[in-house]
Amino acid sequence: MIVIYTPKVTNRIKYTFDFVFSQYFGIDYTIVHEPITAFASSNIYINYSKEIKQQYFNIVQHNLLLETNITPQELFVSRVAHFSVFFKQDNRFDLSFDIFSSIFYLIARYEEYLPHQQDTHGRYLSSNSILAHADFRFAPVVEYWLLYFKQRLEEQFKFLNFKKYHFEYLPTFDIDNAYKFKGRNWFQHFPNFLTSDFWKYICHISKDKYDVYDDIFKLLKETNSSSIFFFLLNDEGKLNSKVSPRADALQQLINTCKERATIGIHPSYHAPTQTVLFDNELDILATYTGRIAAVSRQHFLRVSFPHYYRELSNTVIQTDYSLAYPDVPGFRAGCSRPFYFFDLELDTQTHLKIQASCWMDATYAYYQTLDAEQINLNFLTLFNQLIEISGILVPIFHNDLLASEKYWGVFKFINKLATSRDELKI
Repeated sequence: MIVIYTPKVTNRIKYTFDFVFSQYFGIDYTIVHEPITAFASSNIYINYSKEIKQQYFNIVQHNLLLETNITPQELFVSRVAHFSVFFKQDNRFDLSFDIFSSIFYLIARYEEYLPHQQDTHGRYLSSNSILAHADFRFAPVVEYWLLYFKQRLEEQFKFLNFKKYHFEYLPTFDIDNAYKFKGRNWFQHFPNFLTSDFWKYICHISKDKYDVYDDIFKLLKETNSSSIFFFLLNDEGKLNSKVSPRADALQQLINTCKERATIGIHPSYHAPTQTVLFDNELDILATYTGRIAAVSRQHFLRVSFPHYYRELSNTVIQTDYSLAYPDVPGFRAGCSRPFYFFDLELDTQTHLKIQASCWMDATYAYYQTLDAEQINLNFLTLFNQLIEISGILVPIFHNDLLASEKYWGVFKFINKLATSRDELKI
């Protein structure tokens, strides 16, 4: 048992302790409000305060978790051991930086509640984040810190039994346009009939260009990989799908996919601000699958704190996979493993779990111009970080991009790398 002394217990502290000790370390803990004077040899005693306590493992405390307001924080990047931190305080402590405040700041997405610049889709810019700093570069720093914390505890307390992790791979697919021509409402979205793809499809010379599902499932079966397919079921306007959500072809596709993968909802562009759209799309998907979807990823990764996640936490969705940046790979919250949404404005933890996605093919199609070899090399940095921390790799693929030789090759590379690490000697 870990006994933690801290003079004041707040919802922020409880949320962070739960994440660190219960969820990540898998170790029971209890909080005391007064310093212990009689120590049991079977317990570990941690002091989380501004003063050093004898016979405790001392962790310096910043004010962040003691507050309930949301104000800009002074973040000074510094070094501890071999990695960078912020909220560094006092080298006299066993842990000289406030690991709890640092983790909370990232996984609660504190910075996204502060005034900030947005892009044309109302999204938080990656350049706004502390993790854009050259010392971080959107690495999974939360897990770096936790591994260091674990090592420090193990140095003093040999009998601790931490939860064991292994690298995990979960490929996910956003089906924005299930088909290029098939199932399309041509009156609403008139196709370009001057392309060779159109005439090959119309004349039954070849199948629809975006119909790559058999190839995807064949590759996933070869590597025994589980997967999630997120379907967009709204064809209104230019920013949503061009395939009718009522098309027989789409329904047949979803019925086929549900036997091979987890099916999730891909809420349409305006769904975050129009609950009726989300409910309607969820109902359509349930009609096709025979069950209510429990997982989601927002179209365009168009999320905001706290509105999007607060609304989602009031639905049947259990886990959301939207937390990623469209323009850069890496970890938006500095963490590869899931955590619960904490509503800073309401000062409360919700039941909604957030699983970060960390890499997307569309990043290179629309934001970074790299060839396939450069994309693969770029991915290796992220991959090696995940191997180091035994983290979770959740990449985002799009069937329309996988229809191209370039992105299909990248998909094959990532899939092989993620499932054959020993063979490839990475």
